[in-house]
Amino acid sequence: MRALVRVVVAGAVVAAGIAMGGPANAAVTYDPETKKGYVGKTDLLKAFGWTEATLNAKAAGIVFNHDFWTDDTYSVTCGKRTFALVHHREFGRYELFDAAVTGKKARDAQGYAAKVTGFWVTGPRFGISGTTVGPAPGQPCPDDAKSKVTKAKLTATSKGWALQVSSGELSRQLRSGTTK
Repeated sequence: MRALVRVVVAGAVVAAGIAMGGPANAAVTYDPETKKGYVGKTDLLKAFGWTEATLNAKAAGIVFNHDFWTDDTYSVTCGKRTFALVHHREFGRYELFDAAVTGKKARDAQGYAAKVTGFWVTGPRFGISGTTVGPAPGQPCPDDAKSKVTKAKLTATSKGWALQVSSGELSRQLRSGTTK
């Protein structure tokens, strides 16, 4: 009964992918706004340098994350020195839900096992974030703790994101971009 349920669920995921206009090739598709997309097995094999057998064996332990950050660039003056400083102000991570998509069953050492063809990333499960305070007059100078910041002016802000995949101690970035 358990095997039947797995096949039905895998078939439903594949059918949902076709109905949603699933990927025609193995390229990673990911929307950082909805935190949903598809990662094909070819992308994971390439990212980790694995064989197909290794991917099938490690599929249950694969975790997808959406990282995000805001970097502020300041013009900082310490005494007579003025320099640019990038301050990592906001940062965080969402762990994402995923569903393995499996194809035909193949014979392995334990009998028959499904082969992973990719993963649907279906949105955030939980997250964590933090912020830090930028440079300000009176603080120790970032490049010389003996002197103090006399002036700090925000000159630019950039925001970014990255789709990461992890398996055990290994982590790889699959996609990244900037946000408004």
